[in-house]
Amino acid sequence: MVFGSSVAPGGAALPRESRDRKLNATSFVVLGMLAQGPATSYDLKQRVALTIGNFWAFAHSQLYDEPVRLVEAGLLTATEEEGGRRRRTYSITEEGRTALREWLASPTLDETEVRDLGLLKLFFSAFAEAEDLATLARTRRDSHKARADGYMAMYNQIAGYADRWQVKSLELGIRIERCVERFWTEFTEELDSGTHKPPNRPQ
Repeated sequence: MVFGSSVAPGGAALPRESRDRKLNATSFVVLGMLAQGPATSYDLKQRVALTIGNFWAFAHSQLYDEPVRLVEAGLLTATEEEGGRRRRTYSITEEGRTALREWLASPTLDETEVRDLGLLKLFFSAFAEAEDLATLARTRRDSHKARADGYMAMYNQIAGYADRWQVKSLELGIRIERCVERFWTEFTEELDSGTHKPPNRPQ
């Protein structure tokens, strides 16, 4: 049983401006993943967890909702099992590939967002005890080191056969994690040596 088409009601092609109003970052995550091959929502969740989930956070429940919406928009088709769990397997349409290519060709002017809980705590550390600040610095150093080491292991494992631009994105992840690891390492050394002078605590 197949659902979805690339036409609007009445048989007219889906207008680009209508399509663009409906698409968001999650839409393009789904389109990009399905451009690599058909998948169920569970398959999408697994693919994301192993790849872009390392740098693009969002609710994985969207990987169950968004494909349905994209089928309605004509950017995907869905084939449902006749029996059993009646799982739906999604495939990208030519209209979906066009939307993905247009998105990739569009300007990318948004600023990079940094949502780092350690950085947020550091900002307010004038209200913390000295030992809490030291613990924060050590745990953030260790956390970023572990993540960078994990990325390096992944890089060494896939570099010989994976898509080169996906490997390149992993390279940036390694550089970012090493940079942040170095920041917290140096800050830890400052605290340990006593060269860092804490600010006066606000009253």
